[in-house]
This record gives sequence, C-alpha cells and structure tokens, in this order.
Amino acid sequence: MRNQLLKNFSISFLVSFLVVSISFAQPASVELKDSAGVFISSHASIQEAYNAIPATVSQAYIIEILSAYTGASEVYPINFSVRTGTSSVNTITLRPAAGNTGETISATASGQPILLLDDADFVIVDGRPGGVGSAADLTFENLATTSSSFTFRLLNGATNNSIRYCIIKNNTMNVAGPRAIEIGTSVSNPTGNSDNLIEDNEIIGGRSCIGLAGTSANPNLNTTIRNNIISNFGYAGVWVLSSSSNILIEGNEIFQTMGYNTTSFGIIAAGFTSLDILANKIYDIQSTGTTTLRGIQISPAAGATVNVINNFVSMMLDNGTKTTISGIYCLGSTDHISNVYYNSIRIGGTHTGGTSGSVLSAGIHKGSTGAGAVYNIKNNVVLNSRIGGTAGGFHTGFYIGTTNTVGTLDIDYNVYFGADSFSTHACWSDVYYSDIALYKSAANPNEQNSLFKATEFVSGIDLHLTGSSLGDFDLAALPIAGITLDIDGQIRDLTLPYKGADEGVAIPVELVSFYSVINRNSVI
Repeated sequence: MRNQLLKNFSISFLVSFLVVSISFAQPASVELKDSAGVFISSHASIQEAYNAIPATVSQAYIIEILSAYTGASEVYPINFSVRTGTSSVNTITLRPAAGNTGETISATASGQPILLLDDADFVIVDGRPGGVGSAADLTFENLATTSSSFTFRLLNGATNNSIRYCIIKNNTMNVAGPRAIEIGTSVSNPTGNSDNLIEDNEIIGGRSCIGLAGTSANPNLNTTIRNNIISNFGYAGVWVLSSSSNILIEGNEIFQTMGYNTTSFGIIAAGFTSLDILANKIYDIQSTGTTTLRGIQISPAAGATVNVINNFVSMMLDNGTKTTISGIYCLGSTDHISNVYYNSIRIGGTHTGGTSGSVLSAGIHKGSTGAGAVYNIKNNVVLNSRIGGTAGGFHTGFYIGTTNTVGTLDIDYNVYFGADSFSTHACWSDVYYSDIALYKSAANPNEQNSLFKATEFVSGIDLHLTGSSLGDFDLAALPIAGITLDIDGQIRDLTLPYKGADEGVAIPVELVSFYSVINRNSVI
C-alpha cells in the first residue's frame, strides 16, 4: 500500500513538474532564422535564441518573438554579448514576428537593464512586427524604481547598433542615475560605445530618457538620436553627461505631462567636442522643485563646436516657484564655437519666486565666460510673455551679463519681444532695454539688424508662423551658408529666408525692400 502511494505521488509530482515546466519554459515562443527568414531553430526565450548564434558568425541572423511569448523563461538582463564577424551585412536582428503586434517584454529588474548590449556590434532591435511598417510597436519596460535599473544599456565597446520603432519605458524618475536608454562606459575598448543609432522610438520615463556617459580614455562617438518621442523623464530628455562626441540630436519631440522634484531639461549636454541639436520640438518642460528649467542647456568641452539650429522651444507652463526659466542656455568657461541659428522660442506662464534685479526668464541666455569662445547667434525669434515673480526681476528675450560679454561675439538679425509691462525685450551687460536704439548702441557692433517685435505663432506650443508674421519683411533673415531647410524640411528662400525655425510663405520683395536688403548685406 505504501509503495503504491509513493508511486502515485511520484507520478502526480512528475505530471505537475512537467506542467509547470511547460508553462514556464515556453517552448517554440522564439525562433532563430537566417537573413532570408529561413527557420533555423526554436527556443524558449530570447536569451536562448541569442546563445544559439555561433561565437563567430558568417551570416546575418533574425530572432523573432512569437505571439506565444510571455518572457516567463527570461533571466534579466537579456545579455547580447560579443559575436565575432558581425558587420553591416552580418547583423543580428531582434523583432516581433509578423502579426505579433503589441508584444511587451516587461520585468522588475532591480539594478539591471532589461536588455544589455555588452560589447555587441551590429545588433538591430526593431520593434515592428516582421520589420515592416512605420509605427513603434514592441514594448520594453523595466518596472523597477531603484537606482541603476535601466531599460536598455550599451557597455564595453557596443558599436554600430540600432534601436528603432520600440516603446521603451522606465520607472526610475524619482531616483538619481538610471536612464531608459544608457550608452555607458567602455573599460578597455578604445572605440567606446560608438556609431549607435536611436531612432523612431517612443521613450518614456527614467531619470533621463537617454543618457550618454563615456570615459575620457574611451569616449562614445558618433551617436545619432533621431525622430523619437521622448517624454515624462525626471531630469532630462537627453543628457550628454561626459566624454561623448560627434552627437546628432535631430527631429525629436521632447516634453513632459507631469513634473518631478528636480531641475529639468529637454536637452542638457556637457563635456562634448562636437554636437548638433537640430529641428527638435521641445515643450512643457516642468518640475515640482524650486530651481531652474531649461529647454536646451549646453556646456561644451574645450575646442568643441556645437550647432543649435531650427529648433522649436516652448516653455509656457507656470511651474510654481522657480528661480529661472530659459529656452536656450549657453554656459561654461571653455574656448569653443557655438552656433545658435534659426530657432523659435516661446516663453510664457506666471512666475513665482526668483531674485530681485535678476533675470527670471529668457528666451536665449548667454551665461558663458570663455574668453576665447566664439558665439554666433543669428536669425532667432523669441516671444516672452511670462509675467510675475519677485519684484524687480526681469523677463526678457535675450540675456547677456556683464561677465558674459567676453569672447568673440557675432550676435545679430534676431527678433525679441517681452510682452508684459514688467518685461524688457533684451538685456546687454546686465542692463535691460525696451528701446531698440538704446539697445543697439549698448550692443554695438552686435545686434545692429535685430528688432524688438512680437511674432505670431500658431499656439503656445506650435511655433509655426501665422497671421501678420507670414510675409512680414521684418522677419527676413540673413542667409547662412549650409542651412537650406527649416524644421519641417521645407526649402529656405536663398535670399529672403525667415528668421526662426519655420520657413513661411515667400516674403514679398518690393523695391524698397530690395534696396534695404542690399544695404543690410553690404555692411556684413
């Protein structure tokens, strides 16, 4: 009798074990294929499929996630380690299978990323089912709220990788350090984590949505961040922390729908030697703290060149008690070149706090002190209608302090306007001006073709031109070589382009205007 009971128990246990194993092992939930889509093998997890790829590859591979996948067999992080022989031809692609829409890879990976590219090269993470379509679909989410709980992390010489058409979520907005995507350090690889592409994703949360943090010995080079929707970060949408260069941040939409208890930036960049911030739309940057808010803040390394061109920056929320709010803020003490061209900036809301006698908000704020720096600030449009704040504080279109007039300055052909009775249109050397003639005299030889005038935008966030600003000759800019398109990719007029990021309808050329243009250009 006892033996029979043991036999029955053993059979029951074995059946139960098999059921549990089948439930969690998920056989045939992930498939490994060659580049032509020919089936190679079936697996229980993404990690198992990746491990089945030879250490040395001679062809491309595709890992496809089937609709049966739940992630139950994964151990996090999913680690894509180095494979010898990968190249632009021999890539490794991770994607949902055709028809598997809405797939989610989600876990509470405390102190770990969901997906780690550790010295991996030529990996493509494509969120589109079957690699077809134009919408982000596959979701990666780290549910952890602790420090270092990233969602994607690239380390130790991960190069030539692409992350595209994914929905990438992170829940660490209230702790220091972690990012939804981090391009991090490389201990021994001199190329760093370089030539990586992040495009067409929806990136949500994290202390920062995207963070670049290289080392001086092995900097991260040639990073492209393009056409992403970046939102609801705790500190920054894109944060270039250290030793990262040749960076392109282009065509992204960066915003918040809620704030966190910290300073907040759309884009903040420091320690780089080459950076292009082009055609981004940044708006509703916010926090519950009492410090600063900035759309774009740049602090270049010595010898750097930075281009801030064709961006919409809108800071229209009240945001409670704050010290200062800026659209574009330039700081640092290094000798470098900053080119700030064709940006449209809108500041609004009601200010609380700040310091009497100081700038409370500015469309463009030059706060740098580099004696050998070169600042080219031209063809920008700023409308500042912010009101309130500590009595004696100022809301202005452009600010440059007494200690910040150093360096080689070429600042001209801008349009500024402060819309409330306490605002002044621009500040030069800590003196605020509402009279354009007095301002030009103070700024001479700079700003001789700049104007104080209100620009009409479609809305507080949509900074396309409308109304009387369309066709307004006062918005005619000085053409700048090499900048031929506006924020939408519209071709700029070769002789009378618009100031700001939006190229509107053609500006009428009347005879008097023609002579004015000839006269204006003759003094350059």
